[in-house]
Amino acid sequence: EELNISQRQFAKKCNIPSSFLSMIENPKNNTKPSYDVLVRIFKELDIESQKNLDKLITAEKIYKKNLCSARKSDYAEDIIKQMHDKDYSQIPVLEAGGCIGIVTENSLVKFLQERDHMPLTVTRIKDVMSTPPITIDIHTKITENLLSLFDDSKCLLVSENAKIVGLITKIDAIRGLMKK
Repeated sequence: EELNISQRQFAKKCNIPSSFLSMIENPKNNTKPSYDVLVRIFKELDIESQKNLDKLITAEKIYKKNLCSARKSDYAEDIIKQMHDKDYSQIPVLEAGGCIGIVTENSLVKFLQERDHMPLTVTRIKDVMSTPPITIDIHTKITENLLSLFDDSKCLLVSENAKIVGLITKIDAIRGLMKK
């Protein structure tokens, strides 16, 4: 069903009767196919799965290309203004094409709660950034498994040829899954 192929079509591809495939699929029948039949079934499952994978969209189709980033030497006040003006909740901190951290609303709140009265006008980004999010390749397929990467982060960075080129937010990934 997940491969969008009927039992009859699949049985035909495996060169077995559809009634036999039905018996194999039904655990109450306790039907045990031969090794040869199992090999044919798994081979066809692999072929059909690969066809579906080729239909999936990739990170390239959904990532935000105009990446707004910060440097660790930037002033926190300037980045906060940028986040406010562009309605961003996170901005990656890049150095030499790689991400060394991320400034998020949460990291800013945490800093403001813990700081020793250091004004934001003199605070550098290196003091307010948190650990960098996961980076995925631009050709990564968008699947439900990708959502688990968001457990510790609000975004994923997207790289092409080892250079950060954009990011994907949770809602971008959800929309990407809806397109498949």
